[in-house]
Amino acid sequence: MQFSLELMYRFAMNNLFAINIFFIGQIILLGLFYRSILKYKQQKTFVIWSLVVTLLILGIQFCIDFTQFLKFNLFAITITSLLIVVYALLHFYNMLTSNKEYYYFTIGVVFYLLTSTILFLVGNLTIGLSNEFKLMSWTLNAFLLLAYYLFILFQWKVSFSSKKKINI
Repeated sequence: MQFSLELMYRFAMNNLFAINIFFIGQIILLGLFYRSILKYKQQKTFVIWSLVVTLLILGIQFCIDFTQFLKFNLFAITITSLLIVVYALLHFYNMLTSNKEYYYFTIGVVFYLLTSTILFLVGNLTIGLSNEFKLMSWTLNAFLLLAYYLFILFQWKVSFSSKKKINI
């Protein structure tokens, strides 16, 4: 995703539509992921219905005003990110009484999506501010993304590391 956005930027192409594709893909993939690990039927039903309703709302928004798809759509970013956070919080709730499956991944999801959503929302307020301040907010987002990737890496290490020690 980053490579394609960078390539479009270098060729002076509008790449903002790709952000909308990313956020829609993210809610679909993470929504289905959380649906698969949630324990209760009501929670799974909630995930599917909220996912369908959200995609319908975004589809209607894009049909009414297609230019929303071609620009930085804060509504789409906010609704998709916060809904994923709700799914992650449902998983946290379930982990209170069960094993800590995908614990670090879920911490990363909640931490990154909440903070990046706030940065995106504040981003529109920084339009009139200096370029240094704008760069600082995007640098902070890049740092938060790196932290998110480290949570994913740590979860991968915890999940797939060898549980047995070899005695020599």
